[in-house]
Amino acid sequence: MNRIFYYILLSFSILGIPLFIFGIINTMVSLKYETEDPEDCISLVTGADLCQTINTLEIILGLSITLSISLIIFRKRFLRK
Repeated sequence: MNRIFYYILLSFSILGIPLFIFGIINTMVSLKYETEDPEDCISLVTGADLCQTINTLEIILGLSITLSISLIIFRKRFLRK
């Protein structure tokens, strides 16, 4: 694997972690203030399914964490020429 590509991929995966956490928190705030019932998932403002958005962001966050950890653990194997 190219050294530059490795560091770009590692940077994006590490920087994505706080970004996805912020997205989850932001969507939870929207879920609180844009729905009438706590069990509702559909926003009254946009009509979007906020529960599905939270689930998607949680999956992407997990993939980003897994990718970051695997890139750090197997660094020597990826950067071997």
